[in-house]
Amino acid sequence: MNFKKVLPVLAVISIGITSILSGCQSNTNSNQTKESISLEETKIPSEGGTQIYLRHKKQSNAKEAVLFLEPFSVPTAKAFDVPGYSWMDDLASKGYDTWAMDFRGFGGSTRPEEMKQPPNQNKPVVTHTEAIKDLAATVDHIKKTQKVEKISIVGWSWGAVVAGEYAAQKPENVNRLVLYGFMHGFSLPSMTKSFESPEKPGEFNSKSPAYQVIDFDNGMHHWHMMMNGKALASDDAMKKVRATFIESDETSKTRENQAIRRPMGPLQDLFSIWSNRPLYDLSKITTPTLVIYGDSDFFAEKNLLQKLTGVKDKKEVVIPEATHWALYEKNRDQLLKATEQFLQTK
Repeated sequence: MNFKKVLPVLAVISIGITSILSGCQSNTNSNQTKESISLEETKIPSEGGTQIYLRHKKQSNAKEAVLFLEPFSVPTAKAFDVPGYSWMDDLASKGYDTWAMDFRGFGGSTRPEEMKQPPNQNKPVVTHTEAIKDLAATVDHIKKTQKVEKISIVGWSWGAVVAGEYAAQKPENVNRLVLYGFMHGFSLPSMTKSFESPEKPGEFNSKSPAYQVIDFDNGMHHWHMMMNGKALASDDAMKKVRATFIESDETSKTRENQAIRRPMGPLQDLFSIWSNRPLYDLSKITTPTLVIYGDSDFFAEKNLLQKLTGVKDKKEVVIPEATHWALYEKNRDQLLKATEQFLQTK
């Protein structure tokens, strides 16, 4: 969608589109009539006058509600709806009521005032503390409008960090929890060094900007690093993810290399996590939980199951020959299949 057209609060645009069924849906009966998937785009209020963008896709027979939470690397709800690589379409075609949201400062949601000023003029904005308020508003909206008591949440990367915290705080609202490329607390000095305070080693640099201005190649260079020369993602996938990245900020067209703005708050959170200083107590999660990540994903924390001491129904899946961006790679079917099987479990 062209973000030049700002959507009013609670205004909904419904567009009937044909379901895109890729190889990840190979188990679908070929004789079954393919029902169209509707797309709705909405903005809802959150704390402080913030407007949160929601993307909603479903068939008419939709059942369980599933909410996707965006990563920091592809900072938009559309990360789950990239043409030809849509996780939303995959689950919607199987009868799920799928949603994706933009936290404040991301995609189609309200940008903090600090992001309209020079980056070095303010401190980092949009940490997990603000993000969880936007998530709470979204969950309440889905529960109310869809008349459900609980929803399932799929969080990716930093989105999974927020998902886990919400599940720990509000277990009564979460049916099942999927933590994809999740991180809680471990040491990863290769990622923290560049954000460390020169005066206080081990501490986040207090002079960090409110937000980054970064282009696709610099923002996603770790994807190439994790692939390590392996042909895990096609040129088509890379091209479409690049387009989605650029479209996440309507002002990107005004900058060299179509660079976007990303809030710096998530990196402050990740600095703490990668310095082995968890943001919250993981043992408080009681919701049935799937931990899933690629075998080449060095962002994701390994052996998380032992930390989920409050969860009885828990499972870990490691996807072979996959990175932090498995959703767009050759073994994406394994990510989609494992997640759907987990969501189906009663």
